[in-house]
Amino acid sequence: MEVLFISAFSIGLLHALAPDHWLPFVVLGKSQEWSRWKTTRIVSLAGLGHVGSSVVIVLIGLTIGTAMEQVNGWEEVRGTAASVLMVLFGGIYTVWGIMRWRNHTHDHTYRHVHPHGLRKEEIVSYWTLFALIVFGPCEPLIPLIFAAIPYGWIVISAVFILFGTVTVLMMLLQVHLAMLGLSWMKFHFLNDASHITAGVVIILTGLAIMIFGM
Repeated sequence: MEVLFISAFSIGLLHALAPDHWLPFVVLGKSQEWSRWKTTRIVSLAGLGHVGSSVVIVLIGLTIGTAMEQVNGWEEVRGTAASVLMVLFGGIYTVWGIMRWRNHTHDHTYRHVHPHGLRKEEIVSYWTLFALIVFGPCEPLIPLIFAAIPYGWIVISAVFILFGTVTVLMMLLQVHLAMLGLSWMKFHFLNDASHITAGVVIILTGLAIMIFGM
């Protein structure tokens, strides 16, 4: 049982290093100037949803008597779909960023008169990212839960809580450290193109997940 808990901790830690678990939040949060609390709230909710969605899949599989290999197959399909959707989201966000950049003078005036002028678009974008992270699979958790089944629901719950806590904390650590590092780097020429940069990075992240299967 100790090995199971150690595995849940270490695998959760390594799993959260994948770029899709933190990099999109960094670039989107930086371009939209999220506060630390807003960043923490969004990343935490996304991380919990990400881990929890896979638990739901496993529970459905157990309820209908599905083998672990079949559940892994479901997660692979979810992973492919999530990567494609992330690339699509990045592309749409990039196009929106280009349009905003081209109309920078108008946007500046609009924001001055209407300080919440772009709030609707920003809300849509970060909740879209949230949905993509939740929809994305959490494959390493599946064999851990199946391995915990012989020990009962208390151990299954403990594995889930440990894995989920480590994953969320690691996501938060990476996001906040990266955003702190970016705050020290002054690239004034990128200020107006921050949304374009964010969109391109999200596209590349989705492609990296598709190609390398991170």
